[in-house]
Amino acid sequence: MNEIRAALDGSWLLLRNRPEGMAFFDQSLQGFWRSFQVVFLLIPVFLLSGQIEKQGYFSENVYHPEAFPDGAYWTAQLLGLGVDWIALPIILAALAAPIGISNRYVPFIVARNWTSLLASVPFLITYSLFMLGIIPLGIMVLLSLTSLVVVLWYRFLVARIALQATISLAVGIVILDFLLSLVIAQIVTIFWQV
Repeated sequence: MNEIRAALDGSWLLLRNRPEGMAFFDQSLQGFWRSFQVVFLLIPVFLLSGQIEKQGYFSENVYHPEAFPDGAYWTAQLLGLGVDWIALPIILAALAAPIGISNRYVPFIVARNWTSLLASVPFLITYSLFMLGIIPLGIMVLLSLTSLVVVLWYRFLVARIALQATISLAVGIVILDFLLSLVIAQIVTIFWQV
């Protein structure tokens, strides 16, 4: 709990573009590996997002609820989450030396993993409001897109601060992360629909 609390404090400081937030993260090798466990704290957002996607298929008459391949859907979604969670760290590990971020790779991945928790909050709120029937689909989509823009900006700040990177390198890493997520989501959709 202490590490989570400290990481949330650091995440909040990074969101406010304050580099001292990096000091709140355990940037040791053990802290690096532990930061990957944050994915388990993201499960509520993952489940809500998956449930909303399923409802979308039902409301558009793509699938009837009784004919929906629940097992294949959730298996593919879970695999997709795991692959998405480790794809960028693996690719950046291979690119770290060529793009000159080797000495800042571990702090960046630690910060990226932990800040995912704070970045998930707007989506969690939006999805919860929709699932509770407080906001309609159109508002949920609008809030989700707005949240995405804010999160991409946040990812940029984290990359810029944690990597001590140029604007172009930070933008490139954010775009790479975003594109990887899109490709993985598309592959997941194809996988469970086969």
